Amino acid sequence: MDHLTGLFNKFEFEDVVRRALEARPDERLGLMVLGIDDLRHINDRYDRGFGDDVIRIIAHRIQSALVGRAYVYRLDGDEFAVVVRGDDAATLPDVYQALHQAFRRQQTHEGKKFYCTLSAGCAQYPADAETYEDLVKFANYALEYAKAHGKKRRVPFSPSILAERSRTLELVERLRDSIEHDFEGFRLVFQPQVNAADGRVIGAEALARWSCDACGEVPPLEFIPLLEESGLIVPFGAWVLRCAMDTAARWRAWNPDFVMSVNLSYRQLDEAKLVPSIAEALAATGLPPANLVVEMTESCFASSSEAAQKLFVGVRALGVRIAMDDFGTGYAALGMLKQSPADIVKIDRTFVRDIRDSTFDATFIRFVVELCHDVGIRVCLEGVEVPEEYEAVSGMGLDSIQGFLFGRPCPPDEFERKFLGKG
Repeated sequence: MDHLTGLFNKFEFEDVVRRALEARPDERLGLMVLGIDDLRHINDRYDRGFGDDVIRIIAHRIQSALVGRAYVYRLDGDEFAVVVRGDDAATLPDVYQALHQAFRRQQTHEGKKFYCTLSAGCAQYPADAETYEDLVKFANYALEYAKAHGKKRRVPFSPSILAERSRTLELVERLRDSIEHDFEGFRLVFQPQVNAADGRVIGAEALARWSCDACGEVPPLEFIPLLEESGLIVPFGAWVLRCAMDTAARWRAWNPDFVMSVNLSYRQLDEAKLVPSIAEALAATGLPPANLVVEMTESCFASSSEAAQKLFVGVRALGVRIAMDDFGTGYAALGMLKQSPADIVKIDRTFVRDIRDSTFDATFIRFVVELCHDVGIRVCLEGVEVPEEYEAVSGMGLDSIQGFLFGRPCPPDEFERKFLGKG
């Protein structure tokens, strides 16, 4: 028994399911694994004791929603398993829908309000899996998929989920192998940043690319999150920073004021060695701090953590400038500017796409430029792709622009020929 909820525990769950599959191999069996979405937020707001109360409340609600030959078990942490046998396995969607309705609004317990939702992953025997191990594994894969794609939903297992999961596992191992073999398969490309007034190249953003023999070219939107989730982003980020700084130091021969921008991941903010490593790289490459900009997303600036604030102070103390990337994409961006350590704000490309027809987008850009300039922050606009867009923003007082109109990301040798005048 699980002492917190009074439900049968994970050991009983395994025993019951294994015996059912052995004793009645021809009988259908449905499994739904339920996970509480963001229980840690409730624990943080109140305490673990209140979080345990929420787990008990949910356990009772699940029991109340069961119909037919359905049984619920408490698994680890914030997860439950619902097992339904025979034709009653078809009731799993109804069970989840009842729970979804029950928790779609804010709840009250002992005078305290809380809000939580449930995600679920389902798998069927024998349609999806023929063994206990696969049945549980596939239900958990479906739950992970549900949580990764918006939460508060029920996702049935499908071969495509397995294929995506298998690809993820393979990519993580190949990424790890690449990093351990001196970053084999990784390379940097550079997209020019230009002076907004005259289109003159003043710097570049370093962007990572990766390919391997087995998977071919893998897009950054796929491999960067895997590096972050696995923690590999820390050694990878250090490699990117060093390579980009080496390149910038070399390109100063053609343009002494050339500025290199390098992205930092939110996972790097917690690394105590980040600021010292930047300092060491500056010394080793001979790159002046004024020629380096580190870019962080709005979410990094929204963080109130001590580590993040300490990082901002440490980076600026080196003389390196900080850029707030993807500005305007979902946080209280304007409010953050009041106490932001950003030296540069990069307005996200979503405000450029409809600039010729959207009064809001044009007004937003003008307002941000004026506000930032009043407090000494420079403004870069991303995503300018056609002459008409450039014409629409040319009178807004922007400091710099980055977009396909002025150049796509390209290898260092091509960048040197196109933008630095190297013969």
